[in-house]
Amino acid sequence: MIWLANNWFELVAVVLTLYSIWLATKENIWYYPTGLVALAMYTWLYYSARLYAESFLQIICFALMVYGWYEWLHGGARHDPLPVTRTPRWAWMWGIPAGIALSALTIWVQLTFTDNPNPYVDSSLFAWSLVAQWMTARKWLESWLLWVAINTVSVPLYVVRGLTLTAGLFIGLWILAIMGYRDWRRSLASA
Repeated sequence: MIWLANNWFELVAVVLTLYSIWLATKENIWYYPTGLVALAMYTWLYYSARLYAESFLQIICFALMVYGWYEWLHGGARHDPLPVTRTPRWAWMWGIPAGIALSALTIWVQLTFTDNPNPYVDSSLFAWSLVAQWMTARKWLESWLLWVAINTVSVPLYVVRGLTLTAGLFIGLWILAIMGYRDWRRSLASA
């Protein structure tokens, strides 16, 4: 009971995040408002655990989610709802170098200016999560494959940092990313 009392905030953030991502797999627009609240909660949780890049990521993802919310509603060809599509080649040509460069820059910043005990993993998760969130905002199918990789690497980081519930969350997010890929692929095939 004491453990639950000390971790209620993280537990609420976990449940809200799982619900939000489940909504995303169903292409439900409520993914955005629930996700924004979860991001705000995780900003504080990550900062408290000295995962500075992950904390900063939540702030940037907040802005990307506002963008995605608009895009999902009005990003279609005639300002109608955005359909699921494949990631265009130009996006890969920009996204992959951006992920690599942002990882390197963030690693340098964390090694130089922070006391983060896991700067390499934290920085890489930060960079690639931004790429994946941008892809999700555009409703590109392959965003889910990137989320599978990100979630796989996240679990051990959160275990090491003492965020046990969050590690469990990322196991759930890994499953939801596979479901999201499956559901969005069906949506793409039926379009």
